[in-house]
Amino acid sequence: MDFTAIDFETATRQSDSACQLAAVRVRGGQVVDSASWLIRPRPLQFSYQNIQIHGITPEMVQDAKEFGELWPDILDTFGDDCLIAHNASFDMGVLMACLLTHGHPVPEMQYSCTRAIARRTWPHLPRFGLKPLSDWLGVQFKHHDALEDSIACAKVAIAAAEHLQVETLEQLEAKLKMSRGAAGEWGKKGPTKASGGRQRRTKGPALPKPAPEPIEEVLKTSAGTDLQRLRIRAEFLRPLNGQRVVFTGSLTRLAREEAEQLIVCCGGQCQAAVSRRTNLLVVGATDPRTRASGRSVSTKEEKARQLIAEGAEVKILSEDDWLQMIATM
Repeated sequence: MDFTAIDFETATRQSDSACQLAAVRVRGGQVVDSASWLIRPRPLQFSYQNIQIHGITPEMVQDAKEFGELWPDILDTFGDDCLIAHNASFDMGVLMACLLTHGHPVPEMQYSCTRAIARRTWPHLPRFGLKPLSDWLGVQFKHHDALEDSIACAKVAIAAAEHLQVETLEQLEAKLKMSRGAAGEWGKKGPTKASGGRQRRTKGPALPKPAPEPIEEVLKTSAGTDLQRLRIRAEFLRPLNGQRVVFTGSLTRLAREEAEQLIVCCGGQCQAAVSRRTNLLVVGATDPRTRASGRSVSTKEEKARQLIAEGAEVKILSEDDWLQMIATM
């Protein structure tokens, strides 16, 4: 089992607002090295809700380097390893957004997700968040500290390999029938369940699936959202397969009905209220009713933040970040 486990913490809901990154190198199923960086986000802005989750404040990163300055050291730490994260779509999205903001090209990378690994290794478990998984495995750690989360993530992958009696990441993926995720300048495509069983009717070599379109071709930020192209892409990749999604606030890029239809195309299902079973909360512009009540965030977002603080794996994305996630999966 050779890989590098990573975890990001962000200052706001924006994907490029990384304020902490950690990387834990594993060789032969053992943690052999680790690194952690505090990062000064650009701009230097933090949301109160994010500070409540990870405890990092603007003062703590005031004198830290920006991501662009740290990238050579980070890249050297990653090396050619397969990167592993828990809810890897989030962490890889943050990594790619930071590279874009700071003018660095996105290198070709391979990655996997311990949440997906755990779901296939222990399907009987009721919850697959990093905290409940670690509690079940007897792994003690401080949640929402990037280094602690990276170590816990690594231990989940190692535990899965031990449970299935395999010695390498490749053997683990083969045992679980998982394909490895990949990322690059073209976008990213997460780890999925490998297809099998049914034979093609046509003879000859199978044609490769087309690479996902670059995000610039899918999201036309100056001319609106190309909904039809997003739907086609969503149905092809199914990036939210089996996930429960809640919308809050006023959507500006899509009508609410269009957004809900897009969730279905992604393989997900919409919920009316946030609960522990919610996987994703998509936040639009602040609703006039929320402002009228004197609050800066909706009751749905407040509920989601509370659940996250209690260890629930609810992901919160802005409308644009949600669309970008679909466009870059």
